[in-house]
Amino acid sequence: FQALSVIHFYLICYVKQCKVYLKAMTIEKAQKQNVGNAGEYYIAARLSALNFTATITLGRAEKYDILALSPSGRLVKISVKATQNENATDFPLSAKDEQGATDDFYYAFVKLNGFAKEPDFWIIPSKIVCPLIRDAHKKWEITPGLNNKAHGISSVRILPIELRGSQKVYYPAKWEKEVKEYHKNLKQLL
Repeated sequence: FQALSVIHFYLICYVKQCKVYLKAMTIEKAQKQNVGNAGEYYIAARLSALNFTATITLGRAEKYDILALSPSGRLVKISVKATQNENATDFPLSAKDEQGATDDFYYAFVKLNGFAKEPDFWIIPSKIVCPLIRDAHKKWEITPGLNNKAHGISSVRILPIELRGSQKVYYPAKWEKEVKEYHKNLKQLL
């Protein structure tokens, strides 16, 4: 009977730990979702200020977060990637972001800067982002990693806004200069 009590005690402790862990995971997921939402609403607000009609898709479109109609009648689709980290130098993407480049599809990379100052953002055409991350990832795959071992399989892709360390090997030398052209550049969407 005493052995069952000890087992029962550990099961209760385990369940309580799991609940705490799951609650923390839920809060973290909610915070991540809120950061994404903040980025989407920020870009939609900036577009609205330029007389765009902007609609947030609320997750109902697989590839993009905002549909925007310019004052001249041009329809653009925008996928928003946001971080609240003011020290962020890159944005994570996925393997699916290597595909689907079109003339009317853009990425908005939003650095919310911890909500302490005005956000920074980069509006980059998908025709730039998709091949850039695809080519960089191919270079990463064939370049030996730590201890001269091959990199493992990864679905993560990285879009740097500042090249640092080993990233310089994977991205074109002109990328740091080129990315500056997209900083707060909403006019290209007109």
